[in-house]
Amino acid sequence: MGSAQHEVGICLLDADGAVLEFDPDFARIVELAWPSGSVGRSLAKLLPWAPSLPSPGGPPTSVQHDLGHVRVELLIRPANTGPVAYYVSAQQQRTETVLARQLRVARQTLDSVIEASPLAILTVDERQRVVMWNRAAERTFGWTRDEILGRPYPLVPEDERSDFEELFDKVVLRGSGFTGVESTRLRKDGSRVEMRMHTAPLRDAEERVTGAMAMLEDLTKTRQLEERVRHSQKMEAVGRLAGGIAHDFNNLLTVVFGAGDLLALDRSLSPSAREQVSEILSVAQSARELVAQLMTFSRRQVVRPLVIDLNERLREAGKLLRRLIGNNVTLEFDIPDIPAWVRLDPSQLDQVLVNLAVNAADAMPEGGTLRYASSVRELTVAAEPLAAGRYACLEVRDSGTGIPADILPQIFEPFFTTKGAGSGTGLGLANVYGVARQSGGNVEVESEQGEGACFRVHLPLVRRPLRRTHSGPHAVPRGDERILLVEDNAGVRVTMAKTLQALGYTVTVACDGVEALELLAGELVVDLVLTDLSMPRMGGAEMAKQLAARLAGRVPPVMYMSGNLDVEELREQVEQGRAKFLQKPVSLRDLSQAIREVLAPAELLGR
Repeated sequence: MGSAQHEVGICLLDADGAVLEFDPDFARIVELAWPSGSVGRSLAKLLPWAPSLPSPGGPPTSVQHDLGHVRVELLIRPANTGPVAYYVSAQQQRTETVLARQLRVARQTLDSVIEASPLAILTVDERQRVVMWNRAAERTFGWTRDEILGRPYPLVPEDERSDFEELFDKVVLRGSGFTGVESTRLRKDGSRVEMRMHTAPLRDAEERVTGAMAMLEDLTKTRQLEERVRHSQKMEAVGRLAGGIAHDFNNLLTVVFGAGDLLALDRSLSPSAREQVSEILSVAQSARELVAQLMTFSRRQVVRPLVIDLNERLREAGKLLRRLIGNNVTLEFDIPDIPAWVRLDPSQLDQVLVNLAVNAADAMPEGGTLRYASSVRELTVAAEPLAAGRYACLEVRDSGTGIPADILPQIFEPFFTTKGAGSGTGLGLANVYGVARQSGGNVEVESEQGEGACFRVHLPLVRRPLRRTHSGPHAVPRGDERILLVEDNAGVRVTMAKTLQALGYTVTVACDGVEALELLAGELVVDLVLTDLSMPRMGGAEMAKQLAARLAGRVPPVMYMSGNLDVEELREQVEQGRAKFLQKPVSLRDLSQAIREVLAPAELLGR
């Protein structure tokens, strides 16, 4: 065991072994305070590990004692010089063994940190040969440590070689590292992976650069997350645009429906005129369904969800789907007998089934197989965007032409279609996506060109309902009560007023909430306020709040009517059945039914 460093301290003892004097070096080496009260005390008591005193004229005694970070050798020699009987030397030795142990611990700690790192960490020498390669590098790039150590650095694509050489020279030749540089690197299988790189030069004891260390961050998941965020933002922006368009278009359709229903009530119309009115209303209904898809996609449609059995609804939809897909497509069902209860607006579920069927049929012009299957899937942990829980999974698989990889990311975007002009609106799959997300679920797709496509719609499972809900009668009831109609659109206001009058009601009109409050603050007494939501100066929801505050105890019931329900508090009340809402465009039958439900619900029950 050789020494790396020697230091000596001196202490003088009398014949009884008591301390006469010692220097600062001795105090520091044996860890005694200096100056202190040690003088006059026995060395054996001060340093219990000290060797025994040698006999007069005899050989010196010594001991080596490890103080943890250093080793101390204490040597006692007889002195025989008057009062000084013994001469004590203390020698400190920092041994190679201690240094080696410290270096080993430091290396083990560093190795543990490097191996535990989630980032790929590697080092290369001046000739670009791999010297160190951690586990994350093995997972990221596919080469094991044994396969790559000592080999030339293999990760650089040929088209990025010049950029790599420039960066390598910056680190090795100029000794300047870099951080945050993004580029692509190669895996063992030849595929590329986007990386964010952080590097620093490696130096020896003389500060000479001997190579480079790199930390490589795999950006695959980051890029996927960024793409989902961009897609979500784009869908939200288009959704707002679609909702705005639908709102204005609904006002136009309300006038069309109102005028058509009024004409249909005219008994003097000839058969040919009545047929034309019927055609107008039929086309308006088609437009209404198109707008409903826009509203569903933008999540502004008022949904009235019910707890329904997905499997039963699938069975009932069989005949409708058969008519849609044609005779050259084989329709198959795999539906369990056990119910799968989901909370969903039944009409929205029908839209999902129909849109997926039409989409599949278009992908099989020469015929094929369309298969609907239902199952239950349980997620023990959240899988964005789905929370943990149990889901009903509707799987729709076709044997059609499949979806090209470059088109697959776009299929749920509104107005995107691969069909020819006049063959599609581009809203079918966007509508499926909107319904699934609005219901707390999600839709996934798997497809390869020429191998068909498979759509999976996940909907949260709920408890079985206590009772079934039945729809009411479809008559066109009339009345003679007084109604205040509040509507800012002149065409809708005139048409709606005529429709209400044709149903027997006395109608007063107001162009917005401010005028309505002024009328009601006067002598006007009404049995019902039928109001639009979005109006200048004051909308319907705010008008209703002020009406309740001003006319406490004699507030007439309020029924809302709009193209979309964008007041969150009111939406919750409507969907819980605590407020009445009509979705524009509204037909004569729906309008009459809704009014009687508010004014005289007992009539509808046959009382």
